[in-house]
Amino acid sequence: MILALEIERLADCSGTQLPRTTIDALKNLHPSDIAEALETSGCSPSQLVEILFQIGNHKSCDAFAQLDIETQQACLEATHAQTMLRFVENMEPDDRVDLLKAVDEDVREAIMPLIAQAERNDIRRLWNYAEGTAGAAMTTEYAVLPQHVTVAEALEQMRLQAPNKETIYTIHITDSQRRLLGILSLRDLIMSKPRITLDAIMQTRVISVPHDMAEEDVAAVIAKYDLLAVPVVDGDNRLLGIITVDDVIDIMEAENTEDFQRISAVVPFDEGYFKRPLPQLFWSRFLWLAVLLFTSLLSTTIMEMNSAVIHQMVALAFFIPMVTGTCGNAGTQSATMVVRALALGEVGPGDFLRVFRRELFMGLALGMTLGLMAYFRVYLQDQNMLLGWTVGVALLATLLTANLTGALMPLVLKKLRLDPALTAGPFIATVIDAVGISLYFQIAMLLMNVMK
Repeated sequence: MILALEIERLADCSGTQLPRTTIDALKNLHPSDIAEALETSGCSPSQLVEILFQIGNHKSCDAFAQLDIETQQACLEATHAQTMLRFVENMEPDDRVDLLKAVDEDVREAIMPLIAQAERNDIRRLWNYAEGTAGAAMTTEYAVLPQHVTVAEALEQMRLQAPNKETIYTIHITDSQRRLLGILSLRDLIMSKPRITLDAIMQTRVISVPHDMAEEDVAAVIAKYDLLAVPVVDGDNRLLGIITVDDVIDIMEAENTEDFQRISAVVPFDEGYFKRPLPQLFWSRFLWLAVLLFTSLLSTTIMEMNSAVIHQMVALAFFIPMVTGTCGNAGTQSATMVVRALALGEVGPGDFLRVFRRELFMGLALGMTLGLMAYFRVYLQDQNMLLGWTVGVALLATLLTANLTGALMPLVLKKLRLDPALTAGPFIATVIDAVGISLYFQIAMLLMNVMK
């Protein structure tokens, strides 16, 4: 943080030419720390590019790759294409495609002819995969060897391949048609005798994923099998690329961020908090709040329709917040647990009946326990048995309904291929509030008629 402030101060005072001591300090940092210092410095995109050039060497390219995509986009759009070529060419293939998709079309058309032919072909291949799939997230910089080479020959080829590959810890063995035959860890390669061929030591039972698998499902595969990378294949088992564990971390972070935003009733966005323009941030929050406002009006309408019941027993109104708040919290609990279980692959739409039975018993247990507590609390305070029974039975009914609704709605949305996170948070609480108030007054009218 101190270095970032120094960069900003010096850049403001003297353009972008930083003192040698500051440049040396940056050179001694990890590329991620350089990127963080530049991100928080407040310098303009053109200043950031100039500072990266002053850092020089390969570390500046690594630092550029660690910048947020919004900052990368701003730098690319503010600087001549020829100047930015070295940074773009040194990016990982999947990250490079993401950046080129983000920039303006005229900027993309200016830099594409400057990129080497092999990289351009790679960009076009990755460009065609749908967003959110394994194909869009994979890198094509992986270690690959034919099956009939010896260990000694393989080690020599790995020395040649290593500088241009994202990872060489897992080596992929393919035939002449690039069909995936097996994999081999670098450790096993080093430990094997020099004259043995790779087909004798490779693992033929390979965990791979299809190119159209959803990113979050790929993350689940890597987590389940503790993989450093997973191969991505087409329908004929031809090797297309790999997804590494660091890509999975980014995928999981993005998925978790999106889920938290949906749970909080915010339209998902990719930018950082301070990088999101205020008008866009306003609309991200306003749209869901407007929906929730009109949904909450349903509760007001139900209360107006039952005003006669309130006139007969005014004390009923005092306990509405307790009933709606408790059932809303219960529904949110159930929804959150099921959404998380869906994300971890512990449950699926096929478990509908199992989840129903489990939450039915849980709703009854919670409803009876909290209902009895509410009954004694109301009766001891107001000495009104009818009011106590109304609140207690209403809590039982609303908690049971909230528990089932909160648990089953995510499964229904998953079956419909919608995001289950939509059901958690304010949305489920607002819906259950309306249901809870309706049940509360229906039970009150029923008990009034019975106990007359």
